[in-house]
Amino acid sequence: MKSQKTFRIIFVLFFISLFGTVFSQGSVFDQSNSAIEKRLKKDIYLLASDSLQGRESGTASEIMARDYIVSNYKEIGIPPAFKDGSYIQPFTFKATPQYGDSNVLIINKKIFKVEQDFYPLAYSSSAAVSAPLVNVGYGIVVPEENYNDYKNVEDLKGKIFVIETALPKKHKSDSLFLKYDNLQKKIDTAFAKGAAGIIFINTDKTVENPSSAIGNRVIPASIPIIFVNKKTSKSIGNHSKNPAYVKVDIVRLVKTAYNIAVYIDNKAPKTVIIGGHYDHIGWGKENSMYHGDKLMIHNGADDNASGASAVMELARYFKNVGKKKNNYLFINFSGEEEGLLGSSFFTKSNAFDLSKVNYMLNLDMVGRYDSSKVGLDIIGTGTSSLWDTLIGMTSHPGLKIEKTRSGVDGSDQLSFYVKDIPILFFFTGMHPDYHKPTDDPDKINYAGEATIIKYAEKIIEKADSMGKIPFSKTIDASSMKRTSLKVTLGVVPDHSFDGKGMRIEAVLDDRPAIKAGLLSGDIVIKIGEHEVTEIMSYMKGLSFYKKGDKAIITVKRGEQILTKEVQF
Repeated sequence: MKSQKTFRIIFVLFFISLFGTVFSQGSVFDQSNSAIEKRLKKDIYLLASDSLQGRESGTASEIMARDYIVSNYKEIGIPPAFKDGSYIQPFTFKATPQYGDSNVLIINKKIFKVEQDFYPLAYSSSAAVSAPLVNVGYGIVVPEENYNDYKNVEDLKGKIFVIETALPKKHKSDSLFLKYDNLQKKIDTAFAKGAAGIIFINTDKTVENPSSAIGNRVIPASIPIIFVNKKTSKSIGNHSKNPAYVKVDIVRLVKTAYNIAVYIDNKAPKTVIIGGHYDHIGWGKENSMYHGDKLMIHNGADDNASGASAVMELARYFKNVGKKKNNYLFINFSGEEEGLLGSSFFTKSNAFDLSKVNYMLNLDMVGRYDSSKVGLDIIGTGTSSLWDTLIGMTSHPGLKIEKTRSGVDGSDQLSFYVKDIPILFFFTGMHPDYHKPTDDPDKINYAGEATIIKYAEKIIEKADSMGKIPFSKTIDASSMKRTSLKVTLGVVPDHSFDGKGMRIEAVLDDRPAIKAGLLSGDIVIKIGEHEVTEIMSYMKGLSFYKKGDKAIITVKRGEQILTKEVQF
């Protein structure tokens, strides 16, 4: 792992090399496989280098990656796509919250250490309280069973509640109790009872501790909320009447990220969008699959330096060949790892008239071609009646191809699919290095990616001869199958929504939501008796149902509160 001083030196050298280059506008590029491989290797090794520190959205390393990509487009000689003559489209987003410097827990005058003895939960606000502790057991009230953990506890208001994270062991399988088996419900109940702060403990060895990750998927309460480990909880068990002190310091920043786009305007009636995100997860603080003790740079060579480089390579090709039947918009998105933020922002902005888009081709993780496994998975073939025909008539020597009909898969093409735009998503499959520090440039199959790029060129050229590509909705939602839920509502969540509830980005055909009359834009605020405050509590609400069950879904539509009966 390199030192910060080394990084600064690399940054300086990077910018000297980047801006010291004299660009030859409109260069003609060798289109041999060996030349493509050489350019891919150059681009991927730079984008996935340690000096770019994982290209996390909203960081200096993202800006360095952005400027490198822009410099390539300038060299290629394609004009910027945005109306102000800019190559970039800024957008703001709520960054992953981080611990501040002032997280404090003091019990009986003993000072405990954050991340060692306790940690703040995502439900917490940045706040401090000094107050007596009161143990309220499991912190639940079940009127149907005449069960109330608060029944014999007096003088609650203004105190710090100590609450077990689990359920009472004898009630673990009781369906009436299960709906209280989530922290949000316990927090809401405690807050209503007058809690000034909450300390969660866990004495049930069969139950996992709550996550220490502080994401943006939860609406924080207005009080400090922490979890303490087993050793610390013993100190709580022997607490005196002295007030405890809890201070939570969570930094919630709004950051700016940047989409990058260039546009070949052939004055054609329709435009093909060719895209792929260039951001990754930085040092892996969130979304990492790595479980080591130290933070490490996640270079993201396959995810998605490979796709970002492929987009640039396709731009080089179509700038040179002079195809005229469509216009071509090449776009490198940021914020994909944060929840498709960049592509969602682009499709909701007025930067481009989406009615003029013929289709969208997304390239994400196209660098690990392996014919003994997935090969090349072309996702979204059901989004147009023409895709199967077109793929069938396009030769692909040296490529093993699999097809997936669904347009609903977790990458940037989804932002276009929900706008009724046909999509294709090129993907070479998952691998053991996904979202780990080991996703490095030396593991990319450069020859395989070059072959995929050549195949993409053929697909685009053949689609050019077919005129308007018609759109079809797909029924199967492959991304939904990745959850362990027994049921699905059949909607696409809006990950950019930061209000209370779960906003529906799109409603899928032939699924429970559309049959019940739910619409895009509805905000789900309750599933049965289960409150929905964000996506995680939405998923938790669904977990109580199985196929065939019915539930009343409460949604906010504009200023109206509506209820709809759904059968799963």
